[in-house]
Amino acid sequence: MTTTTVATLGMAGSYNSNSRPQMAAIEASLPFIREGIDVLDICSSSTPLIIADFGAAHGLNSMYAMKTIIQYLKESNKIDDNKQIIVIHNDLPTNDWTSLFELLNKDNLYFGVANGRSFYEPCLPSNSFAIGYSSAAIHWLSRKPCNLSNHCSFQFAQGHELIMYQKQARLDLAQFIEQRSRELQLGGVLILSIVGVDEQGFVGSEKTLDALYKCAQSLLEQQELLDYTIPIYNRSLNECIDHELFDRCSLKLIKSASKKTRAPFYDQYLDDKMTLDDFARTRTQIMRSYTESPLRQALEINGRSKEDVENVLTHFWSMYEQEVKTTPSDHDSAMFCIYLIVKKC
Repeated sequence: MTTTTVATLGMAGSYNSNSRPQMAAIEASLPFIREGIDVLDICSSSTPLIIADFGAAHGLNSMYAMKTIIQYLKESNKIDDNKQIIVIHNDLPTNDWTSLFELLNKDNLYFGVANGRSFYEPCLPSNSFAIGYSSAAIHWLSRKPCNLSNHCSFQFAQGHELIMYQKQARLDLAQFIEQRSRELQLGGVLILSIVGVDEQGFVGSEKTLDALYKCAQSLLEQQELLDYTIPIYNRSLNECIDHELFDRCSLKLIKSASKKTRAPFYDQYLDDKMTLDDFARTRTQIMRSYTESPLRQALEINGRSKEDVENVLTHFWSMYEQEVKTTPSDHDSAMFCIYLIVKKC
């Protein structure tokens, strides 16, 4: 089997319009944002307060989270209304930064800047930011550790392939925590929402992922199918809590929890507030926004022409939409999230 390990790419161009499940994860993080800010210890000074969002994507969800953080900082009297604030929106260099800049230019609540680096690497100077946030991002691995021989998703991995994914996930989480601990100010907090698995190890979207792979099996050549491996690993709560790592990085675990989140689309369909066609189209657009990049990459590295790539993608998503219409109950937008608050002490 030929294995191609490549770096993770950014989200597809329609992400802002099709990231409601990720917004649900942010909304579920609001109590953790408040608890994190409550334990924040920052010195009063004339310098701007710096907040960083790691994995900001195209900006819509990121700006919502940042505004929520700023609002509660003021409500809790951690800062006054005149405090200058810099928000650093971090994501990969391949991110659609134009979409983010367009949103930032429409809003002047804070000074927003972009940081185009992998959050598994150094992103900011030491002791530079007071609050770090990340939601629905850290389950994306820094690289694809191997091709999966039986599926496109880690959830179905077996044997040494599963072990390689678990190892990469451990290394990546350690890298993320170590880098952020250097950049975080003393008394600052990290508030993390990590897409995970439930207590039984389920991601909540197994049937949706199966539908993706079924479409891929129908359209892709053998090597393309192997290369179509999504570089995601959903961690358990236990996999997210590493006390030895936290101690080494001078971080104190304030709170940890797991929570199920859901976007409203399937309920709207059941309540006749959304037609089957609309539900299938919406669900397809959501999946396309964050899983198309690995599929496109698999086609391109195997020599498909640009025209052929676009034709395959069009056919693929048409097939997937039909799969959703056939069994809509398999495509609920349930997601399990791990929430962590850690403080630098």
